Amino acid sequence: MDEQEESIIEKVRDLIGEHYTNWAFCVVTEDGDLFYDYRDRFVGKALFVAAKEDMESEAGFDFIDWDDDEEGDGWEEEL
Repeated sequence: MDEQEESIIEKVRDLIGEHYTNWAFCVVTEDGDLFYDYRDRFVGKALFVAAKEDMESEAGFDFIDWDDDEEGDGWEEEL
């Protein structure tokens, strides 16, 4: 991570820390490196586990009718 990215990460830590007691964040650098940080190890682990479980769940997509392809949108013809 270069100096500019480190500076931005420090600003993110400061901003989140001002407004939240428990926090964690994750980014991918321009070089493709994964970087993550958190308030403390236990909070970080709990937040990332909860986020992963939430992303893997199907909750929140009940309103989508996935079988509504009969009418067609016409997008196939545009390709």
